[in-house]
Amino acid sequence: MALHVGRVVGAVFVLSFCGLALEVSLTRVFAVVLRYHFAFFAIALALCGLGLGSYAAHWGMAGSFAERRLRWSVVAFSATTLFALWLLVALLLPRNPNAFWLAGLVTLIPFFFLGVTMATLFGMFAEHSGRLYAADLAGAAAAAFGVVLLLNAFGGLNAVIVLAGLALLSVPLLAAQTALRLTSALVSVALIAFAFLNRGGRYLDLPPVRHADPTIAKPLLQELATGTSRIVATLWNAFCRTDVVRDEGEPDLLHLYTDGEVPALMVRLKSGNLKDGAWLMNTLMGVPYALLLTPRKPDDRPPHIDAVLALGSGGGVDVVCALLAGAKRVDAVDVNPAMKVFAEKFRDFNGRIYERPNVHFRIAEARAFVRQTQRRYDLVVMALTQTATVGKAGLALVESFVHTKDACRDYWRILSRRGLVALITQEPFLALRWWLTCLDIVQEQTGKAPKDAALHLAWWQLPEELWRFSPYRNLVVMARQPFTQSDAAALSQVTKRWNIVPVAVPFVHAEEPLASVLHGAFTADDVVSDVRWRHGVDVRPVTDDAPFFVDLSPTVPPLLWQLIAFAVVLVVGFALIASRAERRKGQQWSILTAFVALLGVGFMLVEVGVLQRVMLLLGSPTHTVALFVGALLLGGAVGSAVSQRWHDDRLSESAQRACAVVAFVAALLGWLVGPLTNALQESSLPLRAVALCLSAFGLGVPMGIPFPVAMRLARNAAVSVPYLWGVNGVMSVTGSVSAVVLGKLMGYSRAIVFGAACYLLAIAMLQLWRRYADR
Repeated sequence: MALHVGRVVGAVFVLSFCGLALEVSLTRVFAVVLRYHFAFFAIALALCGLGLGSYAAHWGMAGSFAERRLRWSVVAFSATTLFALWLLVALLLPRNPNAFWLAGLVTLIPFFFLGVTMATLFGMFAEHSGRLYAADLAGAAAAAFGVVLLLNAFGGLNAVIVLAGLALLSVPLLAAQTALRLTSALVSVALIAFAFLNRGGRYLDLPPVRHADPTIAKPLLQELATGTSRIVATLWNAFCRTDVVRDEGEPDLLHLYTDGEVPALMVRLKSGNLKDGAWLMNTLMGVPYALLLTPRKPDDRPPHIDAVLALGSGGGVDVVCALLAGAKRVDAVDVNPAMKVFAEKFRDFNGRIYERPNVHFRIAEARAFVRQTQRRYDLVVMALTQTATVGKAGLALVESFVHTKDACRDYWRILSRRGLVALITQEPFLALRWWLTCLDIVQEQTGKAPKDAALHLAWWQLPEELWRFSPYRNLVVMARQPFTQSDAAALSQVTKRWNIVPVAVPFVHAEEPLASVLHGAFTADDVVSDVRWRHGVDVRPVTDDAPFFVDLSPTVPPLLWQLIAFAVVLVVGFALIASRAERRKGQQWSILTAFVALLGVGFMLVEVGVLQRVMLLLGSPTHTVALFVGALLLGGAVGSAVSQRWHDDRLSESAQRACAVVAFVAALLGWLVGPLTNALQESSLPLRAVALCLSAFGLGVPMGIPFPVAMRLARNAAVSVPYLWGVNGVMSVTGSVSAVVLGKLMGYSRAIVFGAACYLLAIAMLQLWRRYADR
């Protein structure tokens, strides 16, 4: 029985949904186990399987696929998804957790079969490329929205199992035999049922990890391997996986791990007695309150604290400290919805700390909350809000919008006249980067010279011999009012009482090179240059356009360059091999190869770049990503469907116009997306959501046109459609990695402009095509 195009469209929709949702779900799994850019490398390597599968379809493995072999490739996609998951959980992670590249290769296998299937379908129905690509983008758009619900309901591991089952639903669309249809449906139901029963990790869960390199693997699974700790509660959602861990040696503490990182603490308050948490005030967390409560002059009245804002409040230790200090109001903000769930689940343990009348707990992105509040705070505290443990070379390429210059400017705005901003972090170099960030903002807001602006700042450090006992090692304070000579006694008293090291404390002590700033000999740029020369790390303040606060490497981590090189070699290598068979097609083959490669890179540069710049718009990163990506892909689906109606004579000209629109709009966004996002922050949430949705949809319409046009041009010129599918797939991975690299080196706004340049080059390729066709 010949396949009907309508059924093929349905199969493409289902498979596209499963493909994108599987990518996101595996990313969530890797994020719990591996440091950020190792996880990024693994998933990007896996996605290269789409291109490899397309190349396989081109070279005879699928070039003349019969319907039976086509549907069995769908079965292979589902089966290898389950096999890869089992191999990761049962063998690879417990025995060789450092082999992140092997994790990428294992998960490459299911994407390989997905690439075979999709490229074959597009090759068999190239004349309907507009409809098929519309279904492809519509399925991906549905996944952008649906994966949030899927992860919230099942979690990362079980979501992978569900998707393996859903993929089998495309088999009845591609098969004629009743038995095969029924079997695939029954297996699909069985897999979804198993995932439902396994939601608590009863049968399958991430294993303890032994002998792992701490710069590669996360702390949670290593902690579980000690045998003295156990997970007492777990919650997966679209944002992260959160685990509550109890250590046998610490009965009065619970550790809350977010994606396996350095944990937040929850303190036992018996019968709600705050005195059970009084020991927290003897750590660095108590220092900001001591500064606020110490009279600046001997005859001053004892001051009080009106309002405290705790960003990343986690298990509530910041709230405990604020209440112990007598704060009249405490606003606690955390972006992770699981924190509210666990605060309620363990309310008897934590003394219902978040339910007190003067405590207001919000689940929101910290920056979004700060921008919208009109309240003034005596203290804004951030304790371990960045949790990636980094080494000397900076082994984490992580975005952190909470620690940028733009964020510091927002914090300054909401401070009371005597207000403080306090950051507690593990790493000295991150503390130094934040100190320099605050210095820049104080200079900007007050117009003071560096040596005078430095009087607004103080940095203390826990003695190194105590580091192994606590992650609370460095405290940096920025004061709205400068410290003066009259504060010297209080600053010295705090230093002695807490037995902490004054790294840069006015009128007490300062170490080089910060001492040179206080003496007027160094500027912030001088400090950055000195530290880079002496230690090989980059401590320049970061901005919202390149928010890589935790990444201290002067350049991009070598892994990402290696991944780009691998993808480019893959494309060029297969192009050289394919050129022998395609040589008779002359320039048409070369032009289309370059055209779809530029589309793959350009699409991802624009998508990733714009997405990063609007991340704070809705106040929830998860919902911002879902709405933006979903609307963009849905717009692309509409554009692709419209292109199906065009006559062959108009294809190249119409695609040129679409590329020109994308290039023009992307170039404008590269310059204006930041100011536009800031302007919209003052609007209501529904208005911001509508503006984001309509903008993404409008941008997506012209972006969805060029690729299906290329498929139809390839069919007319007898160029292999599966081959071009492979080129576009691999170069899309290159584009996503390049967006991160450009974001690190130049900022995401520049990445968008580079995407616009790719579309301009694509116009040039089409112009060459038209000249060749007119001969």
